[in-house]
Amino acid sequence: MSDERTWKLLELLREATQFLSSKGLESSRLEAEWMLSSALDIRRIDLYLQFEKVLTGTEVESFRSLVRQRLAGRPLQYITGDAGFRLLDLTVDERVLVPRPETEILVEEALTHLGEQPAGQILDVGCGSGAIAVSVARECEAARLVATDLSSAAIAVARVNAERHSVAERIRFFCGDLLAPLATDARFAVILSNPPYIASTDIPTLQPEIRDHEPHLALDGGADGLDVVRRLVPLAARHLLPAGRLLIEVGAGQSDVVESLLEDSGFDASTIYTRADLTGIPRVVTGATPGR
Repeated sequence: MSDERTWKLLELLREATQFLSSKGLESSRLEAEWMLSSALDIRRIDLYLQFEKVLTGTEVESFRSLVRQRLAGRPLQYITGDAGFRLLDLTVDERVLVPRPETEILVEEALTHLGEQPAGQILDVGCGSGAIAVSVARECEAARLVATDLSSAAIAVARVNAERHSVAERIRFFCGDLLAPLATDARFAVILSNPPYIASTDIPTLQPEIRDHEPHLALDGGADGLDVVRRLVPLAARHLLPAGRLLIEVGAGQSDVVESLLEDSGFDASTIYTRADLTGIPRVVTGATPGR
């Protein structure tokens, strides 16, 4: 992409797509569109209405700066500041994990159990960007939620997303470890969590854009990936209402151990099961406390 010529929008987009593709990036056209729309501060769909627009030198350089960041391994979502999750566009940056499609299954399972009129509050433990809590609040108008995270920086991002999607008045945020910031007598109808579940020794083997850019606090689950889960399950059992339900996202090969943890912590064995993600990996473990 020469600096000496004048660029029309479509020409620059095509050139960038070819360049990104030559560097091995998948979905190069889509990524180029997202970065160009971010550089121009317009919606991606509006690019298609301006293909003949002649770009200024400032606009071209702004776009190229984003392309350079992408080639250096920075996740696209951090570059544009946005990540899609279920029905939402969420604000994200290096303070939080990029929301993943498999976490959408956790939300879907939760909504199934909540129904239209939740019989109690919902708790999101380790809320990160707020993807789970904000999605539940948006898709279940009667829901009232509490969300915790050990990172005050993550809480700040989650608050932005709650405000962005007009649900801030229905989510209370607390900074602290797991359920520690909550009252000892707090009880919930549903507890949700996407905890850190990657084994410490696996962190160096992750894709560079994850390993080098996403917060390790939200990734590293200890020796076998289940350190946080082992602490969370018995705490959740004590803070759920009768017939209250816990839903936890887990990594590949962890579901059997987590199901056993639920049973050992007093969850009703007949209610414990795991739902697989779209790739077939057992992904969301759930179980309910004994009923009334």
